[in-house]
Amino acid sequence: MGQSQLVAGGNISPSRFVTQSTTDWKVTQSGAGSKVLGVSQVGTNFAPIPEVSSPYAAIAGQQLSVFEDGEECLLELGGSVTAGDELKSDASGKGVVLAGSGAENIGALALQSGSSGELIKVRVHRDARYT
Repeated sequence: MGQSQLVAGGNISPSRFVTQSTTDWKVTQSGAGSKVLGVSQVGTNFAPIPEVSSPYAAIAGQQLSVFEDGEECLLELGGSVTAGDELKSDASGKGVVLAGSGAENIGALALQSGSSGELIKVRVHRDARYT
């Protein structure tokens, strides 16, 4: 199994949840409640050049590596997480713990604990939970 090469349908930050676009082979950064396809690549789309940087893994139309179901990768957190927690997307595609009520789209399983803004190792795990 390897990372999928897809096309960004908009600006996508590194290590964020992504969602299948309505356009073939394109993905967008996930929002709150989105059905997660996978997690975007760790690096940004530009080589390190002095005084030039891009905060994005890809911008609209660029290729993007996406980690999919069963693969391990790094995910940026939007809140505190404990190893073993099931994670969903917040409004910015960051991983947050499931609320535990109603229908929720699971995107990954936390393999490490961490706090908001940190990158932790996760296993992509697409599923839906109804409680």
